[in-house]
Amino acid sequence: MHSNARAALKSLLVQRSLILGPITLSNGSRSNHYFDCKRTTLNSEGAWLVGEAVLDVIKGLPSWPKAIGGLTHGADPIVGSVMMRARAAGLCLDGFYVRKEPKMHGTKNRIENAPEPGSEVVIVDDVVTGGGSVLNAITAIEEADCRVLAVITLVDRLEGGGDKLRKLVGNYIPLFTLDDFREDINRCRLSTKEFEKFSAKVSVQTH
Repeated sequence: MHSNARAALKSLLVQRSLILGPITLSNGSRSNHYFDCKRTTLNSEGAWLVGEAVLDVIKGLPSWPKAIGGLTHGADPIVGSVMMRARAAGLCLDGFYVRKEPKMHGTKNRIENAPEPGSEVVIVDDVVTGGGSVLNAITAIEEADCRVLAVITLVDRLEGGGDKLRKLVGNYIPLFTLDDFREDINRCRLSTKEFEKFSAKVSVQTH
Protein backbone atom coordinates (compact mmCIF):
# COMPACT_ATOMS: atom_id res chain seq x y z
CA MET A 1 0.00 0.00 0.00
CA HIS A 2 1.32 3.48 -0.82
CA SER A 3 2.57 5.13 2.36
CA ASN A 4 0.26 8.18 2.12
CA ALA A 5 -2.85 6.05 1.56
CA ARG A 6 -1.82 3.69 4.34
CA ALA A 7 -1.30 6.53 6.80
CA ALA A 8 -4.63 8.11 5.84
CA LEU A 9 -6.50 4.82 6.20
CA LYS A 10 -4.93 4.06 9.57
CA SER A 11 -5.76 7.56 10.81
CA LEU A 12 -9.37 7.15 9.72
CA LEU A 13 -9.64 3.74 11.39
CA VAL A 14 -8.39 5.25 14.65
CA GLN A 15 -10.75 8.21 14.32
CA ARG A 16 -13.89 6.33 13.29
CA SER A 17 -13.51 2.63 14.12
CA LEU A 18 -11.41 2.23 17.26
CA ILE A 19 -13.66 1.94 20.31
CA LEU A 20 -12.42 1.49 23.86
CA GLY A 21 -14.17 -1.31 25.79
CA PRO A 22 -15.05 -3.30 27.72
CA ILE A 23 -16.81 -5.16 24.92
CA THR A 24 -17.60 -8.73 23.89
CA LEU A 25 -15.96 -9.91 20.65
CA SER A 26 -17.36 -12.21 17.97
CA ASN A 27 -15.58 -15.22 19.50
CA GLY A 28 -17.17 -14.57 22.90
CA SER A 29 -14.04 -13.21 24.59
CA ARG A 30 -13.91 -9.84 26.36
CA SER A 31 -11.66 -7.00 25.28
CA ASN A 32 -10.94 -3.42 26.29
CA HIS A 33 -10.91 -2.28 22.67
CA TYR A 34 -12.92 -2.96 19.53
CA PHE A 35 -12.70 -2.17 15.81
CA ASP A 36 -16.04 -1.26 14.24
CA CYS A 37 -14.64 -1.09 10.71
CA LYS A 38 -18.02 -0.50 9.08
CA ARG A 39 -17.77 3.06 10.38
CA THR A 40 -14.83 3.37 8.01
CA THR A 41 -15.84 1.14 5.09
CA LEU A 42 -19.26 2.85 4.88
CA ASN A 43 -17.73 6.32 4.99
CA SER A 44 -17.07 7.99 1.62
CA GLU A 45 -13.41 8.76 2.33
CA GLY A 46 -12.93 5.38 3.98
CA ALA A 47 -14.50 3.54 1.05
CA TRP A 48 -12.08 5.21 -1.35
CA LEU A 49 -9.04 4.45 0.82
CA VAL A 50 -10.09 0.84 1.46
CA GLY A 51 -10.71 0.27 -2.23
CA GLU A 52 -7.33 1.73 -3.13
CA ALA A 53 -5.48 -0.24 -0.44
CA VAL A 54 -7.03 -3.62 -1.18
CA LEU A 55 -6.68 -3.17 -4.93
CA ASP A 56 -2.99 -2.36 -4.43
CA VAL A 57 -2.53 -5.69 -2.62
CA ILE A 58 -4.43 -7.60 -5.30
CA LYS A 59 -2.16 -6.14 -8.00
CA GLY A 60 0.78 -7.77 -6.22
CA LEU A 61 -0.70 -11.29 -6.20
CA PRO A 62 0.75 -14.04 -8.44
CA SER A 63 -2.29 -13.87 -10.75
CA TRP A 64 -5.33 -11.68 -11.29
CA PRO A 65 -8.52 -13.00 -9.63
CA LYS A 66 -11.85 -13.36 -11.36
CA ALA A 67 -13.80 -12.06 -8.38
CA ILE A 68 -13.66 -10.65 -4.87
CA GLY A 69 -16.09 -11.42 -2.06
CA GLY A 70 -16.68 -12.67 1.44
CA LEU A 71 -19.21 -13.32 4.15
CA THR A 72 -21.97 -10.74 4.45
CA HIS A 73 -21.99 -8.15 6.02
CA GLY A 74 -18.38 -7.38 6.89
CA ALA A 75 -17.15 -7.97 3.34
CA ASP A 76 -19.95 -6.20 1.46
CA PRO A 77 -18.75 -2.55 1.51
CA ILE A 78 -15.15 -3.65 0.87
CA VAL A 79 -16.23 -5.61 -2.20
CA GLY A 80 -18.09 -2.64 -3.67
CA SER A 81 -15.21 -0.24 -3.04
CA VAL A 82 -12.59 -2.50 -4.61
CA MET A 83 -14.74 -3.29 -7.65
CA MET A 84 -15.25 0.40 -8.39
CA ARG A 85 -11.58 1.27 -7.90
CA ALA A 86 -10.67 -1.60 -10.23
CA ARG A 87 -13.13 -0.34 -12.83
CA ALA A 88 -11.69 3.16 -12.60
CA ALA A 89 -8.25 1.64 -13.27
CA GLY A 90 -9.54 -0.21 -16.31
CA LEU A 91 -9.48 -3.59 -14.60
CA CYS A 92 -12.23 -6.23 -14.56
CA LEU A 93 -13.16 -7.67 -11.18
CA ASP A 94 -16.52 -9.21 -10.29
CA GLY A 95 -18.01 -9.28 -6.81
CA PHE A 96 -19.88 -11.86 -4.78
CA TYR A 97 -21.01 -12.34 -1.23
CA VAL A 98 -21.64 -15.41 0.87
CA ARG A 99 -24.78 -15.66 2.98
CA LYS A 100 -24.50 -17.14 6.46
CA GLU A 101 -27.36 -19.43 5.47
CA PRO A 102 -28.87 -20.13 2.01
CA LYS A 103 -31.93 -18.10 1.04
CA MET A 104 -35.18 -19.82 1.97
CA HIS A 105 -36.98 -18.53 -1.13
CA GLY A 106 -36.33 -17.58 -4.75
CA THR A 107 -33.01 -18.94 -6.03
CA LYS A 108 -32.08 -20.25 -2.54
CA ASN A 109 -28.49 -19.21 -3.20
CA ARG A 110 -25.76 -19.43 -0.59
CA ILE A 111 -23.46 -17.34 -2.80
CA GLU A 112 -24.84 -14.31 -4.61
CA ASN A 113 -23.30 -13.76 -8.06
CA ALA A 114 -21.22 -16.92 -7.59
CA PRO A 115 -18.09 -17.07 -9.77
CA GLU A 116 -17.86 -19.79 -12.40
CA PRO A 117 -16.36 -23.10 -11.21
CA GLY A 118 -12.59 -23.04 -11.50
CA SER A 119 -12.33 -19.29 -10.89
CA GLU A 120 -9.62 -17.82 -8.68
CA VAL A 121 -11.06 -15.46 -6.08
CA VAL A 122 -10.00 -13.17 -3.26
CA ILE A 123 -11.81 -13.36 0.09
CA VAL A 124 -12.05 -10.14 2.13
CA ASP A 125 -13.29 -9.20 5.58
CA ASP A 126 -13.03 -6.18 7.83
CA VAL A 127 -11.76 -7.67 11.13
CA VAL A 128 -10.27 -11.07 11.97
CA THR A 129 -10.51 -12.32 15.55
CA GLY A 130 -11.02 -16.08 15.56
CA GLY A 131 -11.29 -16.22 11.78
CA GLY A 132 -14.75 -17.83 11.72
CA SER A 133 -16.31 -15.49 9.16
CA VAL A 134 -13.48 -15.91 6.67
CA LEU A 135 -13.36 -19.68 7.18
CA ASN A 136 -17.10 -19.80 6.53
CA ALA A 137 -16.64 -17.90 3.27
CA ILE A 138 -13.71 -20.10 2.20
CA THR A 139 -15.73 -23.26 2.79
CA ALA A 140 -18.65 -21.95 0.73
CA ILE A 141 -16.53 -20.78 -2.21
CA GLU A 142 -14.51 -24.00 -2.30
CA GLU A 143 -17.76 -25.99 -2.34
CA ALA A 144 -18.58 -23.96 -5.46
CA ASP A 145 -15.36 -25.34 -7.00
CA CYS A 146 -13.48 -22.05 -6.88
CA ARG A 147 -9.91 -21.52 -5.69
CA VAL A 148 -9.02 -18.98 -3.02
CA LEU A 149 -6.06 -17.01 -4.32
CA ALA A 150 -5.75 -14.82 -1.22
CA VAL A 151 -7.47 -13.55 1.90
CA ILE A 152 -7.20 -9.81 2.57
CA THR A 153 -8.48 -8.22 5.77
CA LEU A 154 -8.40 -4.69 7.15
CA VAL A 155 -7.44 -5.50 10.75
CA ASP A 156 -6.12 -8.69 12.36
CA ARG A 157 -6.60 -8.57 16.13
CA LEU A 158 -3.82 -11.21 16.59
CA GLU A 159 -6.08 -13.57 18.53
CA GLY A 160 -5.40 -16.74 16.54
CA GLY A 161 -7.62 -16.28 13.51
CA GLY A 162 -4.77 -15.13 11.31
CA ASP A 163 -2.70 -18.22 12.15
CA LYS A 164 -5.58 -20.47 11.09
CA LEU A 165 -5.92 -18.64 7.80
CA ARG A 166 -2.19 -18.77 7.03
CA LYS A 167 -2.27 -22.55 7.38
CA LEU A 168 -5.23 -22.79 5.02
CA VAL A 169 -4.42 -20.10 2.45
CA GLY A 170 -0.95 -19.31 1.15
CA ASN A 171 -1.64 -15.59 0.78
CA TYR A 172 -3.17 -14.19 3.96
CA ILE A 173 -2.63 -10.42 3.99
CA PRO A 174 -3.99 -8.14 6.73
CA LEU A 175 -3.59 -4.45 5.92
CA PHE A 176 -3.05 -3.79 9.62
CA THR A 177 -2.66 -5.82 12.81
CA LEU A 178 -3.32 -4.88 16.41
CA ASP A 179 0.38 -4.02 16.76
CA ASP A 180 -0.15 -1.08 14.40
CA PHE A 181 -2.68 0.41 16.83
CA ARG A 182 -1.18 -0.26 20.27
CA GLU A 183 0.22 3.27 20.65
CA ASP A 184 -3.11 4.74 19.56
CA ILE A 185 -5.03 2.56 22.03
CA ASN A 186 -2.72 3.58 24.88
CA ARG A 187 -2.92 7.25 23.92
CA CYS A 188 -6.73 7.15 23.75
CA ARG A 189 -6.90 5.37 27.08
CA LEU A 190 -4.65 7.98 28.72
CA SER A 191 -6.70 10.82 27.21
CA THR A 192 -9.87 9.25 28.60
CA LYS A 193 -8.35 8.93 32.07
CA GLU A 194 -7.15 12.52 32.00
CA PHE A 195 -10.63 13.70 30.94
CA GLU A 196 -12.23 11.69 33.75
CA LYS A 197 -9.84 13.21 36.29
CA PHE A 198 -10.55 16.70 34.98
CA SER A 199 -14.32 16.12 35.08
CA ALA A 200 -14.10 14.82 38.65
CA LYS A 201 -12.05 17.86 39.68
CA VAL A 202 -14.54 20.29 38.12
CA SER A 203 -17.42 18.44 39.78
CA VAL A 204 -15.79 18.79 43.22
CA GLN A 205 -15.06 22.49 42.67
CA THR A 206 -18.67 23.25 41.69
CA HIS A 207 -20.18 21.64 44.81
